[in-house]
Amino acid sequence: MNNKLYKLAVSMVFGLACITANAIDGSDISVMVLQDDSNNSPGDVTCIQSNSKAGRLVSSKIGEQFRKYGYVVVPREVLAAEGSFDLDQPLDRTAHFKIMKAIKSKASKKPELDIKALISYRLDCTVEPGAVNLQVDVALSGNVFDTEAQRELGDFGPIEYDFPMGKNSSASKMQMEFASKSADMATAVADEARKKLALVTKKAKADGSSGRMLTYSVRLENLTKNSSRIRSTMEKQFPGAMGITSLKSNGSLVTFGYKSSAASDKIQDWLQVVVDDLGMENVSVEVDGTKIKLRNDGDDLPAPKKPVDRVFE
Repeated sequence: MNNKLYKLAVSMVFGLACITANAIDGSDISVMVLQDDSNNSPGDVTCIQSNSKAGRLVSSKIGEQFRKYGYVVVPREVLAAEGSFDLDQPLDRTAHFKIMKAIKSKASKKPELDIKALISYRLDCTVEPGAVNLQVDVALSGNVFDTEAQRELGDFGPIEYDFPMGKNSSASKMQMEFASKSADMATAVADEARKKLALVTKKAKADGSSGRMLTYSVRLENLTKNSSRIRSTMEKQFPGAMGITSLKSNGSLVTFGYKSSAASDKIQDWLQVVVDDLGMENVSVEVDGTKIKLRNDGDDLPAPKKPVDRVFE
């Protein structure tokens, strides 16, 4: 291999490593991302309202950016249903905090609602009419709040965007112009917020644990005769375990919240070891973000082997 090819190969490997590292920096923590409309007049088509076509597109693309980096973005529909707020109406930052508190109050029964951070962003517009054109300047800014530590992680912006438009541009034309830079604005919000969120997304230790607690939503399907063994092992032997909450049993389904500082991929590996140790051949282990499911496709019988007292790492 000549020197140029060698350098190219090294560069590609390094680039891939960087992409892989960045893609998981969220470590499955749940975040809430909302637009602050406090400086925008309801129905003003010369700016980007959260409930406008362009505003919804920006919001959607912000969610895509966060999910790409391993964050779990609580959907707007869930926020509306669980928080009893009309998200079709303009909301300011005070309303964002009310929604967050309403959602988090239900997290003990619904671990997937355990929001760790609130990202609130603003799109402030300045309109300058000219002889021929209408100049709209949009300033993007925001702040990030750690809901666990109840502290501000910092703010960002303003980041400026220019939209030259025809003096008699229709509302739909303006929204199309705003939407044309929705991806750029979404990337800016995600990138700036992730810098602040680095304070709550610490790298895991060698044993898979970190200083940040997550609440995992666990489902054990057709495992009622073995659920206590599995729960006991998770709670007493897994590194980073911080307790079990909201235990429920309904027929062959057992659900509970599992508090842990361990990374989800580590928990998946450890659960697979437990399943193998107990000799349960028909049990699958699935992990999706903070959702964990163990499903038994065979008979719901006691495990053929006794639990193994091992050290997980």
